[in-house]
Formats: sequence, C-alpha cells, structure tokens
Amino acid sequence: MSISDFIQGFIIGSSLIIAIGPQNLYVINQGLKKNFIFIVVLICSLSDSLLIISGIYLSNNILKLNPSIITIMKLIGGIWLILYGINKIKNSRHHIINNKEFNENNFIKVVITTLAITYANPHVYLDTLILLGSISVNFDSKFYFGLGAILASFIFFFSLGYFSNFLSQYIKSPKIWFYIDNAIGLLMLFYGLFFIFIS
Repeated sequence: MSISDFIQGFIIGSSLIIAIGPQNLYVINQGLKKNFIFIVVLICSLSDSLLIISGIYLSNNILKLNPSIITIMKLIGGIWLILYGINKIKNSRHHIINNKEFNENNFIKVVITTLAITYANPHVYLDTLILLGSISVNFDSKFYFGLGAILASFIFFFSLGYFSNFLSQYIKSPKIWFYIDNAIGLLMLFYGLFFIFIS
C-alpha cells in the first residue's frame, strides 16, 4: 500500500471538501432538524466517492471537455440554488420544531433534495471530477490517492451531519430557527448568484 499517496489523497480531499458550500449547508440543516441524517450523509459520501473515482479514472478525457459544458452546469446549478434559497426564506416563519412526521413521502423528498443539491452544485464536479482527477495523474498509485480522498469525504460528511445532530438539542426556539432558515436561504441565494455571475 502506498501510504504516501493515501495520506496525500486524504489531505487534498479534506482541503477541498471542508469549505462551506451548498451541500455542506444542507447537511448541517438536516442534522439540526434530525431529519434522516444518516441517509443524507450516506448519499453525499457515496456521491462524492463516485465522482472522485470517475475523476481519477477518466481524468485524461475530462480535461478535454468543452468549457461550455462547465458554464451550462454552473447556470443550471445556480438557478436551482436560487430557487431553493427563496423557498427556504419563504418558509422560515413556518418551521416546525421537532417534526416527527418522518413518513415515506418525507423520506423520498429528502432523498431527492439531497441528490439534487449534490449534483446541481457545479463546484462538486470542479473539485472531484476535474481538480482531483487532474491532480491524481501526479501520483504513482491513483487507487490509494482516491481511497484517501474518499475516506476524507466519509469522515467529513458523517462528522458534520452528526455534530449538527448533536447541536440540535440546544436549538429549540422558533426564533432561532427563523434566523437559521433565513441564513441558510440567503447563503444558498449567494451561491446561486455566485455560480451564475462570478465563478
């Protein structure tokens, strides 16, 4: 086992994923709400793993992609995040504390939203497919480099989700939830506009 490649994959993967973005904000929000947090962090981790593997083993082809594809991804992802942020702010006054209606419909909604917020985020492709994929060509063992990056993803998402879950016991006031929902909504709006007009 190439320990050096594994460790560097872990470090580089951690440095890319730790920045607070739309996906991480969603994980924090679900953790605070205690809403299917295991399935949320599992989907995020597995999605990251799939994209990391794809980026590493398709790196030569991905680097040849037409730049307009990235622009289209940013536009679609930005619009989706803006709509999500507006909806979050709009419903901030109607937040239900300790909502236990974890029925099948709610479960499906959470799964679909998690997938959407993961794959509609253009930076997830830039970080995993393109950046990690291009960096991996510099290592003797792409397998262990990728394994390190995947482990970093699992540790990060599970830690973020369950730490937020732990903090939820101290956040019970509707007023606090009003500010949390509005803050997350505004940040989603910011990221949406950033993807469209700046990045």
